[in-house]
Amino acid sequence: MPALRAALALIIVITLSHHQALAREDGWEGTLPDRFFDTFMEFYRNDPSALARYPGGLRNISSEQLHRAIIGLDTTHFSYLYPMSIRGHELPTLEGTPIKRLSLMAVRGKRMIPIPFQIDEFDRTGLIWIPGHNKAPAEGKPDILDDFDELVFMFRDGGQLRYDSQQHGEIEGRVLHEIRLDSPRNNPRYVYLMLDNPERSEANYVQVDFAKGRIDTTVMEMVYDTKNVINIEHIASKVGPHHGINLFDSMYINISTGILNQNMRINLESGKNIRAVPVAVKDGPIRASFLVRTRIWYMYLPTLFNQQFGIHFYEQGIVVPSRFAIDGMRTLRYFLMFLREPRIEFSVDFHNLEGAKVTFDSVHKTDEDWGIVDGVMSPFEERMASYRLPGDWLHMASGRGWEMFFANHMPVVENGLFDAFLDGMTLSMIYRDDKADVLPHERFPGATPRFGFSSSGMPGYVIDLLSSLPRMNFSRIDTLGEAIILLAEEENRGRGKLDGYDRAANKVLSRLRDEGRITSATQLADAFIADINRMKFTGMERDQLHGLLRDAIIAVVDDPGAVQHGQVLAKMVELANARNIDIAQLRYGSMDNTLWLPDWTGEGGPRDFHWQVQNPPRHTIRPAPPQPTLY
Repeated sequence: MPALRAALALIIVITLSHHQALAREDGWEGTLPDRFFDTFMEFYRNDPSALARYPGGLRNISSEQLHRAIIGLDTTHFSYLYPMSIRGHELPTLEGTPIKRLSLMAVRGKRMIPIPFQIDEFDRTGLIWIPGHNKAPAEGKPDILDDFDELVFMFRDGGQLRYDSQQHGEIEGRVLHEIRLDSPRNNPRYVYLMLDNPERSEANYVQVDFAKGRIDTTVMEMVYDTKNVINIEHIASKVGPHHGINLFDSMYINISTGILNQNMRINLESGKNIRAVPVAVKDGPIRASFLVRTRIWYMYLPTLFNQQFGIHFYEQGIVVPSRFAIDGMRTLRYFLMFLREPRIEFSVDFHNLEGAKVTFDSVHKTDEDWGIVDGVMSPFEERMASYRLPGDWLHMASGRGWEMFFANHMPVVENGLFDAFLDGMTLSMIYRDDKADVLPHERFPGATPRFGFSSSGMPGYVIDLLSSLPRMNFSRIDTLGEAIILLAEEENRGRGKLDGYDRAANKVLSRLRDEGRITSATQLADAFIADINRMKFTGMERDQLHGLLRDAIIAVVDDPGAVQHGQVLAKMVELANARNIDIAQLRYGSMDNTLWLPDWTGEGGPRDFHWQVQNPPRHTIRPAPPQPTLY
């Protein structure tokens, strides 16, 4: 009976997927006969490496067949591309285990097989650890599983059956943990963390030729300048009839600022003054993580600004984490001390996208709210260009085998707490769909389309806050948690290290109180958490951190317009100790701004896709099943 129910369910899913595919307006025809596609799907359901062995088939596949494949695997268009991640501290019994002894398996095709995975290591500031290339020391011991190492694999590669040695055969090595994966829209999946199993999957979803500046995933290809990754030369889909056709023109960054006064100005441009040099790459089967060095040149000479950052390339996604770490705070304060009335513009020009549809969260109120790329600005597109912020997401449906969905994680809720500190800065979206709008840096003249953002001015409140940050002995601290503990100790000694910061912050907080926007400690805590909830903090569970912040603010703040931040930090440390939380483990925060590249956002459109981004698959680590294994 279970087999019969499964067969009927599969028939129903495939039948429904035929009807669901008809709802897609931007689909395309393919040349792959259904009988070959159905045969391939049998291989693919049984082994996730099958697609890597037949990558050329994607060129001939139709949009309807691709949709059937995703639904037939019991995934949505989001959960299909979603990478799972597990930190080492979630596996405390395995701390100290050599990484090379660990692997992942799942039940696929009625047997346990290896699935693709990788375990990445990081430095103390949160950048990918690549021996010989990081400024900061490694977090923990290289090649040994530590608290902040990260196990990464794809949700879709999990098996829908739990492992039973009597049904699926005995395996070499030892099962350490069963990991259950739960998605709001899909059935549970299971993967198994193994010790000393020699099998490894052949699947490789991302490949990098570092010397040539080329990135290939299963579904897309990208070519970039090896001396400046900002200079992207080619991006193309590998899916459907438009495979191999370049869709990218140029990326442009311009910073114009006064130095010490607003009249003595300099102009910095990408390609001339701003360089992002790829230093090294950790190339794994799930993602390729680049270590990049940013350098600003002026009058053909390098300046003192020299920062490292990271980029993660997945099969269908690009993540650029903007870190909020101790080392970055030092550099930012030094850099901003010299700026006066800065103006910043960031934009991306695309190419070969006639007929594509564009919208974003703030402007998308109905299903008809789209800008159509046709070289002419429509009234709706003029409205798009008038908005201050995009909201939580920006979406482009190319009609060429992929869509672009940008998930915005900047910790600024419009009209929220942090936004109040930006008073004096003008922010605006850039959107142009105009063939006659030509800029000097473009390779293909015209905005078809161009979008990005611009800002001008520097909020005086931000300058005041940065200049009032206390001087600390940075030789003693590397992480946010250590900084919180040090400042709490200073507060308890009555040294008032944050008195200047209090005066600067309370200028804004008292105004919000007097305007009736934040009139209680509870409202202040809620507004603060609403902003930082858009960020990811490493080293502490989100609910733990939010709980400490909320309870500390409510406990010590009597007047939301006169906050003593040192007392809040001291209370956080006190509460953490009482709750047996090691606050020193809080390493850094990051804005993980992510560009997802799904084949389709699905019938629910971009708002439903965003809901899935906000509610991704989760994992539960469970004891190993009591099964005999071979050693």
